[in-house]
Amino acid sequence: MKQLFKETILNLLLATGIFALVVIFLYICGLVVNEDGTLQDSLLPLEMIAGIIGSAYVLIVRNPQNFLGFIVGIIMSILLGIQFYLQGMPEQTMLYYAVFIPCQIYTLIRWAKGSKEPKNSKYSKPSFLSVRGFLIGIGAFILIMLAVIFLLQRGEQTLATLMSAAVVASSTQANFLMIRKRTDAWIYWLIFSVTGIIQMICLANYVTLTLYVLYLFINGSACFAWCKQTDADRRGWLMAKSWKKGNWKYN
Repeated sequence: MKQLFKETILNLLLATGIFALVVIFLYICGLVVNEDGTLQDSLLPLEMIAGIIGSAYVLIVRNPQNFLGFIVGIIMSILLGIQFYLQGMPEQTMLYYAVFIPCQIYTLIRWAKGSKEPKNSKYSKPSFLSVRGFLIGIGAFILIMLAVIFLLQRGEQTLATLMSAAVVASSTQANFLMIRKRTDAWIYWLIFSVTGIIQMICLANYVTLTLYVLYLFINGSACFAWCKQTDADRRGWLMAKSWKKGNWKYN
């Protein structure tokens, strides 16, 4: 526990350092303050704090054994839910409070229990879904996207609308897969980052765009770390022989 706590603090400091560089970049590009020295975006301080906490969350859970990251993740979700509410994005607010926070609380409990299991148990190490699980995941992603577009969006269906639906669908999938410690979760986190970037370009929100770009690199790093820690016999659908043998078991 002491080592996990130390790792958590170090990643919080690292995330703070990264965002200090982001702020400098935004300042140089003139995206932070107006000519009179006032902030261009009144929510910028909240965005930055949420960004630091969110980056720390991902950096911490790059280690599949560090369940303390989900305490940080819950704080992140609370802050981002407030941010999106103030920005007039109800679908994002609902996503964080109805999906993210409950999933993160449950994942914290499950991972904490799993940390007491033997190192070689199925709960202690990450794994990929089976072929069937992979296909079900894709189907669920598409259905959630369609549901978001149909239920939450009004008026003309623009690219920003589609990307918003993809952000909701991918992050929902990622959260549920994180509960079961599936490496597939990071594929959906990468989709979340890419679609978020496109959405922010459409909305001309360049501050949040910068944060999504940062998330893309951090999520990519976490994806690589989890793939590296996933044993060969836990790679499920990723293994060609799984398709040939019809490994359709959903696990």
